[in-house]
Amino acid sequence: MAKNRKFTFIDKSAPAEDQIKEIEAVGYKRAVKSYQGSSKAKIVEVEWETKRGELFSKLQPLPLGRKKKLGR
Repeated sequence: MAKNRKFTFIDKSAPAEDQIKEIEAVGYKRAVKSYQGSSKAKIVEVEWETKRGELFSKLQPLPLGRKKKLGR
């Protein structure tokens, strides 16, 4: 069975109580897609821990998806 990971989304433009949100998902892309539906931010910081225990952090521009379909 696939191991879900915890992804922490930090939105600096949101109010203080809504800045940090944790989402549990199998992969990075699924976590970002589930977060971007509930957020109006243009860029967020994402932090997560890999299966090996390494910590990663990335600035992710939103929306993440297919550029072809977004322009229609």
